[in-house]
Amino acid sequence: MRDFFFDLVDVLELVFLDPLRYSEEVQEIPFAASPVSSWMFSILSALSLSVGMSILSAPYTISTLSFLFFGFIANLFMFRFFPFFYALVADYYVQKKGRSQKLLFLLLFARHSVVLFLLFAPVSIVFHAVGLSGLGSGLFLLITFILLYSLAVSRGLKSIYELRNRDSLKFSFYALGLTILFPFLMNLYTATSILQSISGGF
Repeated sequence: MRDFFFDLVDVLELVFLDPLRYSEEVQEIPFAASPVSSWMFSILSALSLSVGMSILSAPYTISTLSFLFFGFIANLFMFRFFPFFYALVADYYVQKKGRSQKLLFLLLFARHSVVLFLLFAPVSIVFHAVGLSGLGSGLFLLITFILLYSLAVSRGLKSIYELRNRDSLKFSFYALGLTILFPFLMNLYTATSILQSISGGF
């Protein structure tokens, strides 16, 4: 258990504090190299996002639990597929700059970076406490976190591909714009809203 905790701290340190060492050291951390790490981060982040959105969606009724469940499933799919498309598009732009392909490292970094969304629920609690709730606040907070995620991935792009700050930011936001346009990803949230409406009738 102690080794797991240390590995977890090492992954978080590489992703957020020292991404320059990510591609060199991530394979040396057993937890980071296994699929368990990305799945765990995706599950916890999806739960945090669902709980946060539910907190901001007062009043709370029996349908809130249904929305929490359906939202969790949709968010989990999002956190599994979104980093894949994101990394794929970003790697395409980077290779146009003459860099060698390092898609595996970038995908791993993008999937580890979703742990940023763990902060969504705590920030939502603060928003609700100061009277900022409702759909508008939820969307504003979601967009903010997506932009922060894009900034985090840009740091990974810079370190993994040895890019300049300007290029890494540009490619990261290009990838964000194109990934959001994927109909599959956007339909997940549309489906979640429909399921929320249906669940309110039970």
